[in-house]
Parts: sequence; structure tokens; C-alpha cells
Amino acid sequence: ISAAPPAGARAPGAAPAFADDAAYPSKSITLVVPFSAGGSLDATARILAERMKSTLGQQVLVSNKPGAGSSIGARAVATAQPDGYTVFFTSGSAYGFLHLLVKGFNYQLSDFVPIASVAINTSLIAVNASVPAKNLGELVALARSKPGSVNFCSTGVNGLNHLQLEMFKRQVKTGGAPLQLTHVPYSGVAPALIALRGGDVQACTLPYSALVKNLHGNEIRVLAVQKSKRLASLPNVATTGEQGFAGMDGNDQFVNLSAPKGTPAAVVSKLESAVRTAMPDPAIIERLEKIDVQPTFLGAAETAKWLEGDVAKYSTIIREAGLATAQ
Repeated sequence: ISAAPPAGARAPGAAPAFADDAAYPSKSITLVVPFSAGGSLDATARILAERMKSTLGQQVLVSNKPGAGSSIGARAVATAQPDGYTVFFTSGSAYGFLHLLVKGFNYQLSDFVPIASVAINTSLIAVNASVPAKNLGELVALARSKPGSVNFCSTGVNGLNHLQLEMFKRQVKTGGAPLQLTHVPYSGVAPALIALRGGDVQACTLPYSALVKNLHGNEIRVLAVQKSKRLASLPNVATTGEQGFAGMDGNDQFVNLSAPKGTPAAVVSKLESAVRTAMPDPAIIERLEKIDVQPTFLGAAETAKWLEGDVAKYSTIIREAGLATAQ
């Protein structure tokens, strides 16, 4: 005979009972950011939290839970009470495919409820200025002429930038001989940038928000934008598709919010509405653009559709590259 669960305990798969969803929120809300304080994602969360407070009438706090490829923060949200008081705030869809990469992480996209997206984080492919390649075709030719001579950095093993490198290699292989690049992972954006600027690595795929402030000198050259349209701020940089790599055009990452599975629809709707109200605010837009974040807005349904497509895409890359360690 199973013992009765402690009072207030959450049964597996069960949503808690609410006396009145209309009373939500009646206490502070926590945005869990799966990366350290000080980065652009953390700053974006804090800007949005401040604005959401005025709409919801309660404090919106930011809690940083970095580590293990963002799985620590994702787990904290997936296992939280689905009552709208713990919300995941992250960039990209990694929490939907981490179960393939992190042993012991048993949560998938279905364990989260999308709320909204607030920004786009475009990925760029860049090289150290000493590299003679002026476009992706020339970079491929260089790597083929001297196999193993091109060190290609990422912000961590199995991280988004690593997966984009594997995608690049797969597309090159589809069009000809395999591309022999040496993958050099770093523990985050900052050390990867230092290595690229210093010439310790020849190339890298990095987020726009990290690279754009480092393009004023002569140390880094951007070869491609991983999206279907050129960026207004980088009009002379061709897209991946324009250079023959159309499969990489959809590598925009949306900064998005989600709640634990089972969160009442009325609560999710209130959170979505609070975000929707915040994003057109000129003051919010100005503050985000000052930290090189590209503000936007997608509602819950649009965010869910994008997440599903992105998870499917990267799950395929993970399996085809032989990176899946946890099935």
C-alpha cells in the first residue's frame, strides 16, 4: 500500500488545485535564468522583470541557476509547482533536447508550457582578421587545402554554437568532401571571443549580441549571418543562404519564457499578456537595444511552433553527429 503524499505535495503529472486563478499573482514571481549574472540574457530578464512588475502588481525576481549546459535551471523549473510563480527565461530551445546530451536530465519540451518570446539572438560566423577567407566558400577552400589547420571555436561542448558547427560541416559534406575543422570548445562567450580576437582560433560561430560590440576594431571579420535576411546593422554581410548554405538560415534563437507543465491556462495567459504589454514600450526597446539585444514579440502559440521546429532540427544534428550520450 502506498503511503499518502505529504500535505501540499505535487503528485506526478498532476496540476495543483487553485481556489481562484483570477487572484494570480498573489506573491512574487521568479524568472529562472540558466546562465550566470552579467550576460545579455540576464540583463534582458531584469529589464523585462522590472516592466512586468508594473503590469502584474507583484515583484518579478531573477534567479540565476547556471551550469550543466543550462540543465540545472531547466530542471529547477520543470520540477517546480506549476502555479505560475516559477518561470523559465532562456535563449533558444536547448531545454527541449538536453535529454539527448545530459545524462540524468529526463525532461523534454512537453514538460514545459511556452508563454512568449521577447527577443531574437542571431548567430554569426566570424573569423580572425588574419584569416584570408572573405566568405564561407573561401573558408571551406582554406580548410580543405590545409586539413586540420582551421581551429573553429564554440562556447562549449554540445552547446548551440557547437551544434551549428556540426550543421555547417554536414552541409559542406553534402556538397563535397567532408570538412576537417578542429573544434575548440570554451566555457562561454567571453573566453571564445578572447581566443578569436587573439588568433588562438581562426573561426567561430557566436551570437550577434556578443560579437557586435567587438567589430569596431580590426581583429574580427564576420563572414555570414545565419538567417534568411541580412541584418540592417551589418548590411554588407551576406546570409548563409546567399552563400549556398540555406539550411543554416533558420538559426535565429528566440529568447523565450515557459512555465512547468500543468500550469493553468489562465495563469499562462496572464503572463503572456504581461509580456505582450511590456515589449512595445519604447523605454524597454531602447534599453534592450543598448545592450545589443534585438527585441521582438511572439505569443504562446508562435513560440510553441518555433520551439518544436528548432528542437526537431537540433535533435537530428545531435544524432547524426554522434553526440547523443543520453537516450
